[in-house]
Amino acid sequence: RVQLRDLDGQLLEETITDGEGRYTFALKGDRQYRLTAEKENFFRQSARLSTVGKTEALLRTDFRLYPLEVDQVVRLDNIYYDLAKWNIRPDAAIELDKLVQTLMDNPTVTIELSSHTDCRGKDAYNLSLSEKRAKSAVEYVIKKGIEKHRVLSKGYGETKPVETCACEQCNDDQHQRNRRTEFKVLSK
Repeated sequence: RVQLRDLDGQLLEETITDGEGRYTFALKGDRQYRLTAEKENFFRQSARLSTVGKTEALLRTDFRLYPLEVDQVVRLDNIYYDLAKWNIRPDAAIELDKLVQTLMDNPTVTIELSSHTDCRGKDAYNLSLSEKRAKSAVEYVIKKGIEKHRVLSKGYGETKPVETCACEQCNDDQHQRNRRTEFKVLSK
């Protein structure tokens, strides 16, 4: 189901996609809209659409819906950290903003935001660092308007690497991929 709304949230039109996943709406010029796509047991998604200053007769917005399952782990792209740091980098903020929008679109979902480190450093230090990273990501999401009870933080240190190379044989890119943040769906 795809809904077309104005920016105040008023439903303007609604349709069901065809067998190919296509949908159409007749849009008015010089307006801004919000599109929402939803399917049972999938994350609802939304996007802004503007006809302001547009002269094209056709605007295209594609959605890729992801399954919504409890205990599902979703890796957030580009949520990386500098070595021994836990601050949210500008590239990470862009991706966390997408998570914020997903949580706003799915107001009943609760998640665990987890952070991970590479294998360099002592185990206790890495666990502490990953906890700081997870808390930093959770604080960012809460500051953007997500209710505190919907987002838990968990640091895993180096215990769940995505790159399984021997620590001394990992290159910088592999270490970077292990310094990441993911979220797990706790309830839907």
